Amino acid sequence: MSKIAIVTGATSGIGAAIACELVKHDFQVINFDLRLPSQDQVGVKSIECDVSQEESVTRAYAQVKNEYGPAAILVNNCGLQFMSPVEDFPKEKWDLLIGVLLTGTFLCSKAVFKDMKEAGFGRIINISSVHGKLASPYKAAYVAAKHGVLGLAKVMAVEGAEFGITVNTICPGFVDTPLMREQVKSQMQLNQLSEDEVLKSVFLKAQNVKKLTDPGQVAGMVSFLISDHASTITGEAYNISGGWGMGL
Repeated sequence: MSKIAIVTGATSGIGAAIACELVKHDFQVINFDLRLPSQDQVGVKSIECDVSQEESVTRAYAQVKNEYGPAAILVNNCGLQFMSPVEDFPKEKWDLLIGVLLTGTFLCSKAVFKDMKEAGFGRIINISSVHGKLASPYKAAYVAAKHGVLGLAKVMAVEGAEFGITVNTICPGFVDTPLMREQVKSQMQLNQLSEDEVLKSVFLKAQNVKKLTDPGQVAGMVSFLISDHASTITGEAYNISGGWGMGL
């Protein structure tokens, strides 16, 4: 098996935690991101890539193959958010979110799929969201894209099964990232509430376990899903959400 792993959006947050976990397992990790870190961690190489554009993905993956070889692992993690009522939702924001979250997952998977077939091995992990299974107001593009990721993963799981490729999806709830903490601060100022009050009454209201998910939990699930212990697990979607969306 190749020890090359691509993680999109690995500059910070969940992606950075996943990259760190894969380095521990002796993978050379490649970070596809538009926002590159000032300095890469040991074992991680960052390549500027707009995952929503096929030319950019093709160019970035060609560089990976030229410098390191074909990828055995792909983690589709790039993400962003925009909220608005449907009637006011800007078309350009719809296109942006669908492009990064759904088209980006497709394009990166397409880029590596042939090599994984030829190698007889591949692990594709998509970081979706609990919003891939349920909805919240004002998140039309995000929810549509995340639902689409689950459907795409099932198709790829069916197509890849006979070639030793598994495709699974992780659906986190609210994760303790710098971006999440900025959202908490914003709500604290807006509603004149404490951090604990904002977390419990705004973000974690629907969760049974009233705390943010640590990025390391998501990374740990990635570690399991790429392991031999998960070799017959494919087409599945796992919640890591404190019980939010339980049963879905």
